[in-house]
Amino acid sequence: MLRSRGFARFGATCVCLFFVAFFVEHSRPGYFRAVSPLAPGLPSEGDLIVAPSPSPSPSPPAPPPSEALRTISRFESYGLDSSECDAEFKNLFKEIERAAAHRRSIGNVTQADVAIEWIPDGAIRAMIYRQKLFILEAKLYSAFHPPRAHALLQQIDRAITASPEPIPDIEFSFVVEDRPLEDKIVDEKPSKGRLRRAEPVKKKPKIVRENHTTWGLTRLPVDKEVWIMPDFGYFSWPIDLVGAYEQIRMEIIQNQQRWEDKVPTLLWRGVLWTNKIREKLIEVTRDKQWADVEEIMWEGAAQIPAKFAGLAIPTVDHCAYQYLMHTEGRSYSGRGKYLLNCGSVVVMHKSEWIEPYHDVLVTSGPEQNIVQVDRNFTDLDTKMRQLLENPERAQFIAKNGQETFRDRYLTPAAQACYWRKLFQAWAEVSFRPDPFEVVNGKSRLRGVPFESFV
Repeated sequence: MLRSRGFARFGATCVCLFFVAFFVEHSRPGYFRAVSPLAPGLPSEGDLIVAPSPSPSPSPPAPPPSEALRTISRFESYGLDSSECDAEFKNLFKEIERAAAHRRSIGNVTQADVAIEWIPDGAIRAMIYRQKLFILEAKLYSAFHPPRAHALLQQIDRAITASPEPIPDIEFSFVVEDRPLEDKIVDEKPSKGRLRRAEPVKKKPKIVRENHTTWGLTRLPVDKEVWIMPDFGYFSWPIDLVGAYEQIRMEIIQNQQRWEDKVPTLLWRGVLWTNKIREKLIEVTRDKQWADVEEIMWEGAAQIPAKFAGLAIPTVDHCAYQYLMHTEGRSYSGRGKYLLNCGSVVVMHKSEWIEPYHDVLVTSGPEQNIVQVDRNFTDLDTKMRQLLENPERAQFIAKNGQETFRDRYLTPAAQACYWRKLFQAWAEVSFRPDPFEVVNGKSRLRGVPFESFV
């Protein structure tokens, strides 16, 4: 009898669990079906170079935090007000000002502008209302889209909650792809006239640039409708690849080396398939004594094959080199912000893709903070020899870079200020969102709260 009751209770429990699971599965908001499971995705088109995690082994006691980590700078705070942001980061907001000025010239942003029907994957439509973030629509089917989207939403929410001033109500959309807009082939109707020859006439396809209003990670100069937002990596990237941005910064500072103790070599690691310019870099630096430039291949989503494991260098360990090469990838490269934190000389080719901090780059003069070379690297050898022959000048550029980027323009405070400036500028040229919709005769807030979405 007792055994029968035990089986009965067990069966009842299983049935209850089944119905609970069924309810949870089928009562989720519809947007969840557009979100693939969170999984470590592809690195930013091969831009983030890491070594496989080493096997645990006994290690000596860690040294105490460096002097630089014993005090907290105001730039580590996310809560600067607008006047402080304007005073401290005066050169950071030019890209936002450009986008706002362009919008004023063509008319305010409309509800149709923020729709994401035009893109099949990799986009979010969202709303800020009464200091709260709501997700209205999500298209995140590819494996590497959810981590990017979540990192961006976390940044947005952090900028809202840390703000000492009210955030305007806005509705917007953003794209998480490396390229927010693409070229597309337009099908043209064939001529109705008679052909003078039997064989078909081969016409060159007409290629046009997409033109949509959206927030994106980068843009080409022609993409005037794109409002550039900070990279997703300023929050975090899957831990096996890089980790949290502030974690990387603290480890860089803790492991800071004197200039003379760094390796006097130009370092680069990366995949080649994302951009032909990288193949040219390999060619130009081959057999150069001043270069340590190697290709890395990825296997699957985030694994490095065994034969390349010895070449992989963790992000923080890049800072042990005096010279760091930065190249574009499929579009921009997410690697740049890490290299600029190193206190090394960052060498960049002339860029096609624009990022928020590009207006802060100085390529010559007393405030020079990077070294710029041609896109085909024809002057790379000459400039590297000049740097190696004049280490005082190289160290001066590295010091300027550290003070400009690690100590100011790439700090947490700068990122939060950029987001809030973006919110404010967008609100000034956009419609005011309707926060409610009617469902079963009652008003309901649109979308899903950020807290529920994540």
